[in-house]
Amino acid sequence: MQQICRRLHELLELLNQELPTFSASELSVSPAPGKWSRKEILGHLIDSAANNHRRFVLALTRPEPLLIVPYDQNDWVRCSGYHLSPTPDLLNLWTTYNRQLIRLIGQVPSTAHTYRCEFENGYSVTLGWLIEDYAMHLEHHVQQILDRTPR
Repeated sequence: MQQICRRLHELLELLNQELPTFSASELSVSPAPGKWSRKEILGHLIDSAANNHRRFVLALTRPEPLLIVPYDQNDWVRCSGYHLSPTPDLLNLWTTYNRQLIRLIGQVPSTAHTYRCEFENGYSVTLGWLIEDYAMHLEHHVQQILDRTPR
């Protein structure tokens, strides 16, 4: 988990350095109909942090297996109005939320890494897997925002 925490911290630093270099239009323009703008992707990462925070805490405090409740990512982005939000506010919220998640992940006991979590379709994973998946998901979208992978 220390390696994941280090990588999350690096991604926080990277996006905080690079995002301010984009123009308002580069942040707000959708690349295609039905695709999120960079600001909306950042908003999605805030939603992901909120939902995964809940999952991590519940996995640590409830009996196994934790049932993973999905959320409609498009609805969350649409309802939250990220396209109307000031970019510095979004970046600050995302950064602060992830700093808290880094602290939480760093405190997860190694014995809890194997706690079972199940999706509605019966697919079973561990808390350790959820944490790793969160980090990979965050990295994917940070790279997307920075235009290093197709959106």
